[in-house]
Amino acid sequence: MNWQFINDLQDIYSLLDEIGAQTAERDYPILWEKIHATSCAQIGRMLAEKRGVDVEWAALACALHDIGRWFSGRQNEHAPKGEEPVRAFLTQRGETKETKELIIKAVINHSKKEEIGSPLEEIVKDADILDCHWHGEDMTKPFHIARLRKALEDLNIQT
Repeated sequence: MNWQFINDLQDIYSLLDEIGAQTAERDYPILWEKIHATSCAQIGRMLAEKRGVDVEWAALACALHDIGRWFSGRQNEHAPKGEEPVRAFLTQRGETKETKELIIKAVINHSKKEEIGSPLEEIVKDADILDCHWHGEDMTKPFHIARLRKALEDLNIQT
């Protein structure tokens, strides 16, 4: 059992509970943020294992990818707004500076679904798309649809 990640999720849930108590108007409810963070982390873990990327970094980056929306309450421009909150969250972690920067970059760039980034960024983007798809979100943007199809194909899932 990876207790470090379980503790990270507890910290994420506590943070979301604090934020939820302060913010009335949100594009997505706090319950969704918890579910999405957890399921993205697990999808990211699977993708990382398949792609040869550090599983724990992927799980953490995927869990934190929407942190900008958690604080702003809004979907608009949430990815770049996640830089400072994710930096603050990662200060308590023992990762190297380089690892922290990879995670921060993945959070900041996860909404650029039409662009190809680092392997960790690609995992976060794909986990986000897959999770939203599996929770019933209707994909309308062509580059989201293309990314979803490719991610499903990579997992040998027929659509």
